[in-house]
Formats: sequence, structure tokens, C-alpha cells
Amino acid sequence: MPLERDAARLPGTPDGEPSAPPARGTPPPGPADTASRRPRRRWPRITAVAVVSGIVVAALVLGVTALLTPSFSGRAGLLALPTESSGSTLLNRSGVSTGYGEVVGLAMPSISDLVTSPTLLDAVAAQVPGSPPPDELGSRIGVELLAGSGVARISATADSPELAGRLAEAVAQQVIRADLLAPAGTLRTLDARASVTQVSPDWTLATGLALIAGLVAALAAALAMRPFRARVPAGRAALEAVTSTGRGPVAVFDVDDPALLDRVGVLVRAADRPLRVIAAGPGVDGAVRGLCSDLAESGAAPRAGNGSRDGDGAVAPSVLVVVDRAAVRGDDVRGAIDALPPSEPVLAVVLV
Repeated sequence: MPLERDAARLPGTPDGEPSAPPARGTPPPGPADTASRRPRRRWPRITAVAVVSGIVVAALVLGVTALLTPSFSGRAGLLALPTESSGSTLLNRSGVSTGYGEVVGLAMPSISDLVTSPTLLDAVAAQVPGSPPPDELGSRIGVELLAGSGVARISATADSPELAGRLAEAVAQQVIRADLLAPAGTLRTLDARASVTQVSPDWTLATGLALIAGLVAALAAALAMRPFRARVPAGRAALEAVTSTGRGPVAVFDVDDPALLDRVGVLVRAADRPLRVIAAGPGVDGAVRGLCSDLAESGAAPRAGNGSRDGDGAVAPSVLVVVDRAAVRGDDVRGAIDALPPSEPVLAVVLV
């Protein structure tokens, strides 16, 4: 099968001479040899870049989260309880019905204003070592009232769990000292020590954001690389380069096409010529060798036919031009085709 290889010679083959067929009984090339001469595939590269991009972006999100200053929240609960003299004593002194429930309903909301008062903030800042200044402390204190239960939850945020707990406990003690419910009731703490939780960074949220950011980055990387393997732009550029030499138009194939060998075989049989595969530009020698081997194994290259003959009387071969789709250079394609003898027609272009 006269398959000529001008652009890519296998090791040990003299220049200008076709490689000899392997002797009977010769074992086929090993995996390393076969892999080295296979055409390049783009999807593994795109997939690898997308996966790496996703991992890098996700790691960056987690890294930035880890660099954030941690924040802790201390919580102290206050419970309103009636005093022993709460009912009749209030009624006799005031002359109106002011029950315990009404006092609690009116006084409990005032805790939100009390915890941000300058007097209370000054007292807490003086009582707790390491406390922020009073003007900054006010923004770190919050109050949550549970309607109809007589329970208030005081929270304080700080950079350390110990400080957050001490601040919440100190604020709760100052509210108790204010005696807002007297004489109908009193406030006491639910627990001896405040409970402390970490509020930031939220690793559950950060992990979710990292996964989403990684997926978006992977998709963006895949889409960014997709134009480099798009058939229409690369094929059009290669076709224009071939046409400008007066040899076109010709068919343009994709090396990833499963039916590539069948398509080339149809053209080769129609041309009734031997076949020669050439590289139009750098970086495609491995693809040329792999394509030559695949064509030889599939029987796509015909026996000597009745086509045009050169000066020596040999049948002039058809030429299959291999082009790198990621870098289609018109000058490389034109230079490779201009170097061909006029008797050798261009059969097709293969993008790898």
C-alpha cells in the first residue's frame, strides 16, 4: 500500500524512502510507541484545564475565607419572673389594674434601648478587660425578645470566644441591675455562663460558595478554550489558505471525527491515487505519524491507480494536509502547498 510520508518519518527510515512493512510475526508497536504517534485530542486538554481552573478557584475562595478574622457571638438569656407582692400591691397604690403581664409587655421592649445607652456601655467597657471602647461596643450588642414568653436574649460579638462570653454576661448583669420590671417582677439569667458560637467565617457557606465558584470557573475555562477547537473558524482559515494557492476548494475534516478514516478513504478511492500526508506548520508531526499509521491500518490508501503520472512514470499522489486548529497560520499552509509539485493535488485538510 503506497502511503508516502514526507512530513513525518518514523525512526530508522531513510529520507526519501517509504518505510518498509513490518515482517510477518513482528509484534505490534508497544503502548508508548502507539501513543506517541496518535493524533492529538482536544477534549482531554479542555477537561484538564477546566478541572484545574475549578480546583484553583475553589481553593482561593477557601483560602480567602481562612484569612478572615474569626468572629464569635456570646449569648445570655434573661427571664422575667413575678415578685411575691406583684398583684394587689400595685392595685392598692395606683388605683388602676396593672397586672404583671402588662408590666412585662411594656417593660421588656425597653431592653433594646437600655443595652445601647451610654451609661450601660461605659459600665460594661470598664467591667470587662479587653472590651472595645463604648462607641464601638454598641454596634456589637443585640437583643432578641421572644414574644409572650418573658424571655430576652442578649448577644455580643467579639474576636475571641472568651471576650464574647464575658461581654454578653456583663451586659445581662447591667440589665438586671436596672430593675426594669420593679416592683411587679424581676429579671434573672437563664444560665450561669453565656453560650458562645462562631458566627464567621461560616465554613458551611464558604464551602458551598467555593463549589459554586469552582463550577463556574471550570465552565468559563471550557468555554474560553472552545473557540480554539471550533471547526468553523479554524476550517475557514485553513480553506482560505488552500484556496489562495489555487488548489481549492477542498474538504476540511476534524481529527476527532469517528468517521474520519472512512471519509478520507472515500476521497482516496475516488481520486485513484496513492496518498501522502504532510504537516502544514509546527507542532503536528505526531498527529501526522498517527494519521499515517491509522490510514495504513484501515486500508484507506489505495493501490497504484491510473491517475496523473510524474516525470518518472509513477502515479502522483494526492496530498492530505494536517493543520493545527489552535494556530492556523495561512503562511504555513500556503508554504507547504506551494512546495508541492503541480501534479500532486490537495485531497483534503485535517484539523488536529
